[in-house]
Parts: sequence; C-alpha cells; structure tokens
Amino acid sequence: MFQFSSSGGIEEPSTCFDEDKFFQDLLQDFPTPEANNGNKKRSRIEHKEGDKTAPRLIEKQRRQEMTALYASLRSILPLQYVKGKRAVSDHMEQAVNYVNDMNKKIHELKKRRDMLKKSSDGSRSSNSTNTCVEIKVLADGLMEILISSSSIQGESFPLSKVLEDLLHRELNVIECVFTRDARCCLSKIHIQLNDSTSIDLSELREGLVNLIRLA
Repeated sequence: MFQFSSSGGIEEPSTCFDEDKFFQDLLQDFPTPEANNGNKKRSRIEHKEGDKTAPRLIEKQRRQEMTALYASLRSILPLQYVKGKRAVSDHMEQAVNYVNDMNKKIHELKKRRDMLKKSSDGSRSSNSTNTCVEIKVLADGLMEILISSSSIQGESFPLSKVLEDLLHRELNVIECVFTRDARCCLSKIHIQLNDSTSIDLSELREGLVNLIRLA
C-alpha cells in the first residue's frame, strides 16, 4: 500500500517483496533431480562398502579358526615331530608322518597280541593233554590225589586253584607235596576222610581236569 509524503508525492513502502528469496525458499522444500541422484549415489556407495565388509569379516573369522586348529594340532604332536619346525606346512607333514607311525605300531601290537593269544591257546591245549590226574583211596581214611605234567607246563600249573577247589568241597587237606625234575612235575595231595564223607571219585577227577584245562 502506498503512502503520501508531506510534499504530496507517493512514498513506496519501507519493505518490499523479495521474489528471488521467495523462490529459493520454495525450491528448498522440493528435492531437485540432482539431489535425488546424489542420495542414490551415496546409497550405492554405502551398499558397496557393506558388500566388501562382509567377506572381510568371514575371511577374518576363517583365519582365526584355522589358527586355533593349527595350534591344537601342534599341541597334540610329540616333541620329536615338531622340534625345529615352525612352518604350518611342516606341522601338517609331520602330522601325517605321526599318524602313519601310529598305524604301524598298532599293526605290530595286533600281530604280537595274536601271536601271544595263539601261544596261550596252545599252552592250555597242551596242559589238558599232558596233565594227568589220579585219585585213589588209601588206608586209614586217606585219599591221595596225584597230578603230573611236563616240566615246562608245570611252571604254570594252577596248584593254588586246585587246593581252593578242594577246600570249597569241604575236604580236609592235610598234606601237599610238589616235586619237579627235568622231565615232569608231580603234585601229591593227601586228604583226610571222615566217616560221613561221601565222595564221587569220578566226579572229583573230572572237576579237577576241567579246572586245570581252563586255568
């Protein structure tokens, strides 16, 4: 609105409308294509950086796990396999050597076990074949048990188990004599029989033979 001056002329208002500033303020409220392109570009850059970061983290984790596995492997290997060797490749090679050596030792131990088992089975078979049990009743209520075997087999003869079996049968053992020469071993056992004692001699002999065979 115009005002009149004291001189009669028209005086413009002290404040005037600034069109340029108005349009600049108006444009700031609406994003320009250039601004949109800039935002998209920044988003793509951030996305690419994220894509690069994920593989790096995975690779870092993988390296940490491999380091822990190498350390565990080195702690298992005996000192003579890793002494003077620091490279991981050397440790891997020595681990293979260690496994191969262990397999050889296990194979050798199995062979020794089988040989000992066969020898033990043969010894038991020989015991049952070469060992002889004789039982007879003597005068004055005495019973005599004679157990004879070859000298070699006599070394492992289970005399203590025989005596234990007789005691378990409630027989009164009063004497036990063991003799050995170059060819055979002989065990002589005397048992005092009571009037009420009833013994099946064939059953007793069979029981002692089975005991010696299984010993």
